[in-house]
Amino acid sequence: MRTMAADTLLSTQQVAEQLGVEKKTVLRYLHSGKLKGTRIGRDYRIAAGAVSALLDPPRQVPVAERTAIVTAVVNQKGGVGKTTTVFNLGVALHLLGRRVLLVDLDPQAALSASAGIPVAHLTISIYQALLDDTLDPIPIIRQTPSGVDVLPATLDLAAAEVELVNVTLRELVLKDLLAKLLPRYDHILIDCPPSLGLLTINALAAADRVIIPLPCEFLATRGLNLLLRTLEKVQARLNRDLKMAGILPTMFDGRTTNANEILQELRASFPGQVFDVIIKQTVRLKESPAAGLSILEYDRGHDVSRSYLQLAQEVDHA
Repeated sequence: MRTMAADTLLSTQQVAEQLGVEKKTVLRYLHSGKLKGTRIGRDYRIAAGAVSALLDPPRQVPVAERTAIVTAVVNQKGGVGKTTTVFNLGVALHLLGRRVLLVDLDPQAALSASAGIPVAHLTISIYQALLDDTLDPIPIIRQTPSGVDVLPATLDLAAAEVELVNVTLRELVLKDLLAKLLPRYDHILIDCPPSLGLLTINALAAADRVIIPLPCEFLATRGLNLLLRTLEKVQARLNRDLKMAGILPTMFDGRTTNANEILQELRASFPGQVFDVIIKQTVRLKESPAAGLSILEYDRGHDVSRSYLQLAQEVDHA
């Protein structure tokens, strides 16, 4: 394919073909300032150099300026304790003196609600920040009584999977967004939706490491191999630095033979990849979000509170 000079002028249709997007997406880039062009009649003329810069953007934040460790909490199965883990681990890290941001990437917005944020009254959320890279995410962030900051979600986020499809480098949109926030925090935890769709892929592309909450029950373990294969693909194609922090046993009922057998099998099948910390099943974990509190505030002396503090120490020193 012939390489174009940087000063070659292209039509919006030619730019759309080069970027692999629709013409209306190019127009949106022009209107938002993401691309620079000159209007001529009903069309625009765009320098080939500007298109090349969009295809190969400069790094947003030099490595030396990075401070936050980004952890994605992932499992394509719902009801395994992802949101519970993100919220309580985040508060535990805050109690260790760390600056913590929780990112709600689930359209159900359970993390935002658990942290006491009035989701129904939000007029702006992570949805707008993902679709408009000129938007400053800092005013969107909400402080919480628990001491952690939250980048909240609303039900609008469900549309992002579709709207991001035609965006250039769509798998890296969240990474670019978080690059603006890395120097402000020590830890950024991402609560992923219960799927392996584009939002979850964005989380994996943006993360330094992954925690997989996994109940010790047969049905919950069935999709683990699929998730691990997905992680391998993301490592190969999008994020070579992505690491497995560990599999976190959740909702554990030590009174049952089944739960103990599955835990033993997990540790045998994935040596060194299963956290020593176990999150026991307790009704207190269900009660605390209704009060807008983590379990560490709701019942500080509970075994599960101590487990999350232990997990925070492992995560912080890993």
